[in-house]
Amino acid sequence: MNIRSLNTARAGLLIAGLLAGGLTRAGTAAPAPYTMSGVVRTAAGQPVSGVEVYADNTLHYNMNAVGTTNAQGRYTISLPRRELGTWRGGARLSRAYHGTVYEFQLVPNDRSEFATRAGAVRDFTWKLTGPRPDGGSYGGTLWMFVAVNAPGFDLSRVEVTLTPDGPIIDGSAGKVIRGFLQGSQLRDIPIGRYRVTARYLPEAGAPQTVLIGARNPSTYERSMTSDFRRSNTVGDVLEFTVRLGEQPTTSASDLLYVAGEAHADVDLKGTVVEVCVMKGETCDQASRHTTTITVPGTSAAYRLDNLQEHARYRLSAWKDLNGDGRVNAGDLYGVYGADVPGTTVTAPNIFTSITLVRLK
Repeated sequence: MNIRSLNTARAGLLIAGLLAGGLTRAGTAAPAPYTMSGVVRTAAGQPVSGVEVYADNTLHYNMNAVGTTNAQGRYTISLPRRELGTWRGGARLSRAYHGTVYEFQLVPNDRSEFATRAGAVRDFTWKLTGPRPDGGSYGGTLWMFVAVNAPGFDLSRVEVTLTPDGPIIDGSAGKVIRGFLQGSQLRDIPIGRYRVTARYLPEAGAPQTVLIGARNPSTYERSMTSDFRRSNTVGDVLEFTVRLGEQPTTSASDLLYVAGEAHADVDLKGTVVEVCVMKGETCDQASRHTTTITVPGTSAAYRLDNLQEHARYRLSAWKDLNGDGRVNAGDLYGVYGADVPGTTVTAPNIFTSITLVRLK
């Protein structure tokens, strides 16, 4: 046997040994017969304990084998050996947060059915945002209603800012969320406790403070700190009644912004919107401002604040679809006024829509 043949044989023996020891060719745990096992993690990869994981028999009604994750997020469920039919994995989590218990259905890495004798490995992810396969999203929804005894105004021109008040429900720090109401809603918000502020951006004139109250308020404030309410009909919700403040906000920083909507034929979550003063073909990094779209959908509002007065900005948007950190073929990209080279925007401007297309 020559050296090449010997090395090939050794490699084959090594792979066979790993498979016999419970590893697949992909390096993950191999399924054990008559069991379902796996691990549950947050979207950030942290293990989640106390999750109820179940294998649901597809032949018999209400027949389940159930297990619970340990401190490392791992579980193993033994399946009845004599039962007919196949099994489908699922996981649910009840988590208490500031006195309210919230319920979550977790997302499997594999939704396919499996036979008892074969067993299966099913990992699950606790997602707080993103689209559900059956419609809707994993996050909660903020609703705002105009006070009945106050002058009406266009809610689609209300910009809402949510600032986490302590860790959100999965224990992470959370992020500041800012966006314009769609109708009367801001959707797909990670469950947490937030300080909520809002302001109204009319077509003409200075922005105005929006005063916020509870659903049936006796008083209104410039901000409110609130938890999501559980609802059997509309999911987890933050609900507020709003009215315009008496005085407009007229500081220079309030006026120096660019806002609008981005559009594409695919989900825009993760898209980076950027303004930059160009020096020839090069972006002046000192003038560069960016914001990231954090809500899913093919249309999304954005806003860029604290811009320079009288500066002429190139406005662009980019979604890195292939994950290599560079703008190249296959990514989504758009430039405001792309049909007229050299088009710029100056602050304030709230009518700057961008259409993103795939680069070829």
